[in-house]
Amino acid sequence: MPITFQQLQCMRQVVDSGFSVSRAADSLHTTQPGVSKMIRALEKEIGVELFVRSGNRLTALTEPGKEALALCARVLQDAQALQRLKQDLPADSEGTLRVGTTHIHARYSLIEVTRQFLSVYPQVKLEFTVGPPSQILAGVTAGTIDIGLCTLPDPMPKGVVSVKAYDIDRCLIVPPRHPLLKMGRLTMEQIARWPLITYDNSYTSGSVVQGEFRRHGITPWVVMRAMDASIIKAYVAAGVGVAVLQKMAFNAALDRDLRSIPVDHLFPSSSAMISLRRDHLLKKFAFDFIRMVAPEWSREAIEAQVH
Repeated sequence: MPITFQQLQCMRQVVDSGFSVSRAADSLHTTQPGVSKMIRALEKEIGVELFVRSGNRLTALTEPGKEALALCARVLQDAQALQRLKQDLPADSEGTLRVGTTHIHARYSLIEVTRQFLSVYPQVKLEFTVGPPSQILAGVTAGTIDIGLCTLPDPMPKGVVSVKAYDIDRCLIVPPRHPLLKMGRLTMEQIARWPLITYDNSYTSGSVVQGEFRRHGITPWVVMRAMDASIIKAYVAAGVGVAVLQKMAFNAALDRDLRSIPVDHLFPSSSAMISLRRDHLLKKFAFDFIRMVAPEWSREAIEAQVH
């Protein structure tokens, strides 16, 4: 018996409902026995158990179930894209563009791009998902995000292609009149004498900075981890510590209660990457958005990378 869309929708709804068969049945406008029957039929067709059970209750996904859920989401997403295809094709200047990125890019590099894009495509709705790179790439893989802009996690998910958008350089930020401002070309040892505020390790900037300290055999005095540059800057300005921050996040005219010190010789640049799912259908406005972020990437150049 072939797998049906109803079975796939049923599996996803059970997970979305916190493994409650009754809530899933209500959402699907069916009965609990109907949901249980579809789940069993799907497991029988695939040949593995997808859910962990405790008595008659579903409590979690098995390892094969987790893989099946990702495939299920992709199939349902592609089915929705096919259903929209006919109505979308004539209106290539309308629709929704779903962009996944981290706080730093959303706050400091995409504001002008967004303004420019919406002036060209006023009928397109932009939806931003902001989170760590692993979350962004998971969304690209599942098809819930059209374009990802972030540094790349390790390992990279299969089926995703990435191209370089721009470099991310770093600086050290300190309060005004901080002693490090008088020390000239800094060393890792000099920085490590001061309390450090850093990004959480789920963000590349956090892992890169702390990794460089480890590479020099130094354990920094980390007093705080955060996920947002504005929070880091606020606590540095309050005198809590110093921080290695992306240069794009520091503006001398606006951040008057902070000072910047060059540390290019200590911390390597990272690359902001544009990530796409290889088999994901993008409209013209999506390629134009990419070109506004990274002008060197035309539609033809992107498609050459994808295919």
